[in-house]
Amino acid sequence: MNNDQARPLSISSFPNPFDGNPYLGLLYSHLEAAGVRYVRSGHFGQEWLREQRGKIDFLHFHWVGGLYEKPDGTVSLARLAVFVLKIWLARALGYQVIWTAHNLYPHNRKRDWKARLARLLFVNSVNIVFVNFPRAVDDMRRVFHRQNGVFVVPHGNYRPVYPQIPTAAAARAALGLPPDAFIYLLFGGISPYKGAHDAIEAVRKVEGRDALLVVLGQCPSQEYAERLRSLAGDDPRVQLRIGALDIPDDEVLLWMAASNAIVTPYSDIYTSGTLHLTATFGKPMIVPRLGVFQDMADQPFVFSYDPADGARQLPQRMRDAADADPARVAAAAARFADAHEWSDIAREAAEVLARGRRAAR
Repeated sequence: MNNDQARPLSISSFPNPFDGNPYLGLLYSHLEAAGVRYVRSGHFGQEWLREQRGKIDFLHFHWVGGLYEKPDGTVSLARLAVFVLKIWLARALGYQVIWTAHNLYPHNRKRDWKARLARLLFVNSVNIVFVNFPRAVDDMRRVFHRQNGVFVVPHGNYRPVYPQIPTAAAARAALGLPPDAFIYLLFGGISPYKGAHDAIEAVRKVEGRDALLVVLGQCPSQEYAERLRSLAGDDPRVQLRIGALDIPDDEVLLWMAASNAIVTPYSDIYTSGTLHLTATFGKPMIVPRLGVFQDMADQPFVFSYDPADGARQLPQRMRDAADADPARVAAAAARFADAHEWSDIAREAAEVLARGRRAAR
């Protein structure tokens, strides 16, 4: 065995793990436990690539739109050409390049021919594609004509981030929430595609005076924030807690514990960290049958609906979640979380990487 083959596997990511999204930290810390060393990346350019040559095996990309888009979110063909050429330079220098398909196309972007060209070129320039669920393997073939080197590496649960979950009563007391309301929570980055406006309309169709929708999170668009405020008006069934900052993990803990159900009426979704967060907390989730949710009809904690009939079905599924047996929902969510332990996922991913390095020799 030569020295290169004896050296432990190593990986860098674009981006590096960052505050506000535990996913990357969970993935790479567990990969390290499985024997894959993590190396913080630098600027993805020729100088860094040549400096790190032979020291890093895998370059792992996640959300790549910003690497070839203009400030307005449209694709720059010049930036795209430079980016793809750097991918091929990395491969020529001996790196293997991975992409995790968190979505088919970036959210909140125009999907014109340039956007499709960008994805097609990128997806077929990398060595390995990781997808989070089995149907996505077919999507890579159908949408991007990518047939080989596609592996299912699921998203994991959030138990390492939230090992101790307070009771709903304690969380509500800490947040000043009514103890008897049925609280639907919509939180995260509040953008139009996440459907907060639809949730506001839907909660008004849910019978019972105890229904309360809380919209919580960072809303970068002042125009959309004003739209939500106008829709909510002074309706006591809607609380808007939106601003310019992300919600820190300790506050997410309280809000998730205090809520009864998570409502996510996305107009566009593929993979979902919120799915695994919801399972971690044992809550029901109301979501359209898109992306990963197309194959989850048998999960008792997922209340899915046809997005083409959302105006009617969304409030109905919100009512169904309120009527569901909490113990049955929590048990189903726990089973799902059990099936998505990071140690198992990292071990499977490390095996894929080990095979990839052997195949490259």
